[in-house]
Amino acid sequence: MRSQSSSDLASFLKCASLFADLDASALAVLARVCHRMMVPKGKFLFCQADCAQSAYIVYSGAISIILCTPDGRELVINEMRAGDCFGELALLTGGLRSASAMAREPSELIVIPRDEFLREVQSQPKLLRHLIDTMAARLRASTERESAFAFLDAPARLARILLQLDRAASASGYISNSQEEIAQRIGITRQTTAKILGQWRRKGWIVTGRGRIVVLDRVALRRQTEEYSSANHANPR
Repeated sequence: MRSQSSSDLASFLKCASLFADLDASALAVLARVCHRMMVPKGKFLFCQADCAQSAYIVYSGAISIILCTPDGRELVINEMRAGDCFGELALLTGGLRSASAMAREPSELIVIPRDEFLREVQSQPKLLRHLIDTMAARLRASTERESAFAFLDAPARLARILLQLDRAASASGYISNSQEEIAQRIGITRQTTAKILGQWRRKGWIVTGRGRIVVLDRVALRRQTEEYSSANHANPR
């Protein structure tokens, strides 16, 4: 792990959207109590129903937030990248973790202990407002996800997530998520995902390789979601 001074940590915290409006003294306090940790690929940081002891900020890498359903399926409901904070909402409620967190790739995290985090929330109104905004955004995302599960078939859901991942991967030019990871995000099997991707590859909509998907025809994928949604609303069950 690389060494890093409190001032460097404070500078990084300032760049995280959750803490962007905190004053220098508050950032300095957080930086002094934080510590950094490495999480290898595939390791769970915490599991659903665990007690919440810390909040986390991604310094590098990627953390998948995974929800286990009553029927035993695992759904990836979010992915945290550099600068993203997670695990903080359970600290506010005092409840158990509502989902699990796993490193999708080797990751480095900044860990903020529970007591210090709550102390800053109580003393910094701007931080509380940011937390409220964060909760609202996650509620909207949850509503959209539930709507997709309720009203979109498997190809439409797959097209929707590919378009989302493609926008997020614009810098690299390709989607690096595995078919298993994509299947977990939309609640279908890897076999079904592979079958649909194969059909789209033959149509020239995408190109697939080892651990990579390149979207060639965004219009066709967008039409896939829109046509099913229109048909579903025109012929309600």
